[in-house]
Amino acid sequence: MARKPKEEVPRMKMKQSAGSRIFDICNAVLMVLFCITVIIPFWDVVVRSFSRAQDISYMHINFLPKVWTLDAYKYCFQDNEIITAFLISVLRTITGTVVHVIVCCMAAYALTRTEMPFRKAITAILLIPMFFSAGMIPAYLNMKRLGLLNNFLVYILPSGFSIYNTIIIRNYFFSIDKGMEEAASIDGASQVKIFTSIIMPLSKPVIATVALWQMVGQWNAWFDNMIYCRRSASLTTLQYLLRRMLDSLTASTSSTASGIEAIGALVDTNPDTIKAATTILVVLPIVAVYPFLQKYFVKGIMVGAVKG
Repeated sequence: MARKPKEEVPRMKMKQSAGSRIFDICNAVLMVLFCITVIIPFWDVVVRSFSRAQDISYMHINFLPKVWTLDAYKYCFQDNEIITAFLISVLRTITGTVVHVIVCCMAAYALTRTEMPFRKAITAILLIPMFFSAGMIPAYLNMKRLGLLNNFLVYILPSGFSIYNTIIIRNYFFSIDKGMEEAASIDGASQVKIFTSIIMPLSKPVIATVALWQMVGQWNAWFDNMIYCRRSASLTTLQYLLRRMLDSLTASTSSTASGIEAIGALVDTNPDTIKAATTILVVLPIVAVYPFLQKYFVKGIMVGAVKG
């Protein structure tokens, strides 16, 4: 006998009150206005980077350049030094992020072991540098004694650990079902096997969140380059190089004659167009990476901050 098709149960729709509908409408309007306040300034920077100098002089906010030009980007890429700086920034971002995530995850896993001796005392000691800093001069002397001045490792080792990110990861580890660890232990799995085969694969949201934070911090960093690696041209990062370009361009255009000689054939550039082009070059890589990690971001930060 043929089975009768199941009757669909009608879904009950909850009626919203007038106040709830007004709140939803106001919330949507505010979010749209907020997005507009973010998008318009960014688009204005994009337009300025493709505009001529004479258009910038009287331009307020335009949606398209009056005349498209790439002179600002040509100025940025006229020297091979910027390519080397770009590669150094990429290498430091990738290496620094990988080292930071591995160290913080290992420390967080150790702090979740309730049987570890002095666990609370170690956590308290690690929290002290989070609130107190020795200052720039002791940090510089410490880097000098460690032999990290004009050394690529100065970009990696000082930022290799963060107690804040470790606590976020630790709280996420606490939310993982302990039954899986116990089952793996019964099967003879070691702590390293549990960490690499169970904990890490289940912690992708919080790992992606911390990795995104670290990537943004490493990519935008320039102060450590100025303090620790200023004399090493081969270790110049993109952000510090672009900052020097902007400073030199602004100084050269302070006098009309020297400004014209500095710009040379690039007659359609000025500090504003160069500044806009450099901003786009710095922001674009992070903007391109963010969509791939966005789906993990909210879940990782919410679970990692609340659980524990």
